[in-house]
Amino acid sequence: MACEVAKAMGALVSELTWSDVLGLSLTLAEEARRDRIEVIVAVLRGGVYPALAIAARLGVERLYCVEFRKYSDDKPPRELSAVPQLVRDEVPELDGERVLVVDDVARTGSTLKAAKELVKSKGAGQVKTAVLVVRSSEMVEVPDYYGVFMKACPRFPWER
Repeated sequence: MACEVAKAMGALVSELTWSDVLGLSLTLAEEARRDRIEVIVAVLRGGVYPALAIAARLGVERLYCVEFRKYSDDKPPRELSAVPQLVRDEVPELDGERVLVVDDVARTGSTLKAAKELVKSKGAGQVKTAVLVVRSSEMVEVPDYYGVFMKACPRFPWER
């Protein structure tokens, strides 16, 4: 898989295929399996695709969505707000469940941090985070699991 080579070599890669996304998602699922995840929270929009694959692989039936806005959809994205703004929250009250928050890409980690704080405020127990792509080593919230590190702006198949 191209992304495995990119991760190992630190190559600059911008295009990800559906095969890359599925492969990275399934790898993230296997890494997270030991956490015995009970609930998955997808960060809309790009986090939905890996979240569905991870949920299917782990047999997790409870999948909820949150949406934050910080960047535009442009490539490269423009910052719209200094902090992520909550747009949609479909996460119910939780009762100490183990949760995995999933997004497509993390650059600063601020959206992951906001999503993690939201889920904790809903009563989650352990909260882990996973992203397909990490773009920086200087983050306010480092994901527990990531698929590939790339400096280039990733273009996902759902963005084409």
